[in-house]
Amino acid sequence: TWWISHLGIDALAGMALVFPAVMLMQMISAGAMGGGISSAIARALGAGRRDDADALVLHALVINIALGLSFSTIFLVFGESIYRLLGGSGAELDAALTYSNVVFAGNVLLWVMNALASIIRGTGNMLVPSVILIAVGLVQVALAGVFGLGAGPIPRLGMPGIALGQVLAYAGGTLVLGWYLY
Repeated sequence: TWWISHLGIDALAGMALVFPAVMLMQMISAGAMGGGISSAIARALGAGRRDDADALVLHALVINIALGLSFSTIFLVFGESIYRLLGGSGAELDAALTYSNVVFAGNVLLWVMNALASIIRGTGNMLVPSVILIAVGLVQVALAGVFGLGAGPIPRLGMPGIALGQVLAYAGGTLVLGWYLY
């Protein structure tokens, strides 16, 4: 939000339109679905059913990918209508859409990253997902500033740059957690 404040009032208003949807994705993928994934994996492993736990990993990833793509489709297709219903118009609607379209184009990465973190938590390992997700948050802030406001040879991309920082941080977290789980 601090980086976005450097882009102006319209950018802040645009972010205010999109922020609830982005938070909804984070809370559903990490909390609701994530809690179920961790619980199912832990129960299977606790009962000594390793094959069931392995199957649950595949199912969790398939379901989260499907949900991530579904929400992406909703916001990429109907985002403008949704943000208009929330009161967006003019420059703030444009800012909301330029941010939202990039974030929701990469939304599946958030869902997969949170599924992987939840799978690892289900094994009883809380440290690795926690450290990686904290790192993702820090990297997101740094990349959002670099791409949103520009730095050195990287041009100022504005709202799409802020969103790109978020998506790239999710991609990095997904890769690291996937590698660890593998």
